[in-house]
Amino acid sequence: MKRRFRRWLRRFLRDNTLFLIALLDIVLLGFLAMFLIWAFAPTKVSAMEAEEPTEVTAGQEALEASLEALGLSENDLTMTDEELAEEAYYDSLELLAVCVEAEAGNQSLEGKRLVVDVILNRVDDPDWPDNIVDVISDPYEFSAFWDGGMDAVWEPSEETFLAVQMELAERSWPEVYYFTAGGYSEYGTPWKQVGGHYFSTK
Repeated sequence: MKRRFRRWLRRFLRDNTLFLIALLDIVLLGFLAMFLIWAFAPTKVSAMEAEEPTEVTAGQEALEASLEALGLSENDLTMTDEELAEEAYYDSLELLAVCVEAEAGNQSLEGKRLVVDVILNRVDDPDWPDNIVDVISDPYEFSAFWDGGMDAVWEPSEETFLAVQMELAERSWPEVYYFTAGGYSEYGTPWKQVGGHYFSTK
């Protein structure tokens, strides 16, 4: 549970950077106002106190206090190369599920599995990019990426996640590389219609 929370916190900090910077700016402005009040107050601080450097900035203090309240340290927010790679892998699987939902959310489980295979087969083939993100974002290859269809997906269905899991465990159709709606693609060799999609091999 603690690992899941740390992963959520890392993602929150990464995705909400602007919000956190604005919050930090507000905190710093508060400290600046307090400093100005102190600087122009009638009482004077001894020269020794005035020259004493502050070891930690206000922002660092605020961050440390927040982490302490959560029972975490700065080390908990630092990701190793292994953790970064794992995070990127799971992010790409989430993108895969969103793409499949946008492209084949109204299709059967078999239709969804075939779309998963089209993407994964391309990742494995030297004619296409070697990772899920680049295959999906390849110019004009998947219409849902370019026409905003993927942006409209709030959460992929359980069946879509199941299709992804099944094909990650064992690829059912390793020769399928193309699909279109309404007819076979001009690329590849026509193979089979499943639901509203027409699939082709190389």
